[in-house]
Amino acid sequence: MSWIKKESDVEVTQELEYSNNGISKTDAYEVEITEAYLQNSKADGSKSISLVISAKTETDETIRTYFTVAGKDGNTYFTQTYNGKTVKKQHIGLSIANTLFGIVLGKEIFDVEPSETSYETYDKEAKERKTEKGDGFPDLIGKVVGITAQMNREIDGVKSREYASIEHFFDIESGLFYGEESIEGKPTKLDKWLSSAKEFKETVKEAPKSSFGAKKESSKEYGEQPAKRGWGKK
Repeated sequence: MSWIKKESDVEVTQELEYSNNGISKTDAYEVEITEAYLQNSKADGSKSISLVISAKTETDETIRTYFTVAGKDGNTYFTQTYNGKTVKKQHIGLSIANTLFGIVLGKEIFDVEPSETSYETYDKEAKERKTEKGDGFPDLIGKVVGITAQMNREIDGVKSREYASIEHFFDIESGLFYGEESIEGKPTKLDKWLSSAKEFKETVKEAPKSSFGAKKESSKEYGEQPAKRGWGKK
């Protein structure tokens, strides 16, 4: 029996949304997977599970991204209503994770049982990095894949934070996304992503309008020019 339940009636997103760290530019990169482990939510009452993927480039630029594979209710899907009909949709993080498993292992995450793996965490009190062990996917470690990395900027008042996140995985040999076929004379999905990618995706946390309000988040893309292309076919 699979460790995570696969729902047959879940709608899987094919065109994935264009939605540590080290990588400082929005672009496509060839990377080696360095960590692949599961992390349970620390929030009270939450059954959420994330797949944490860390990777490094040939020049040792690093990136770490958390992909939600199970929501707060423990399910691998969420529900939405369209024209009065309720449908199930797979969490976008799980959809992206499955492309990685498909490219590297030729399987879905549902078909790979987690086993013990090592990863690093940062101890804020001791101010040092620690090596821990937990459930994960050691078969992914050391594998080389392509990623598209999007730079993000979070603004909270006068403070801001910038970091890169993995938006897609692709086959490094072909430059194709998982399940994509090459069509002569037509741009690939990677070509399209590179031509439309922005320098930053920006999230602004607005102060509450009253003492009873809560902070609201709004997102916008920063930069008018597409990010300079640095990988892929010419």
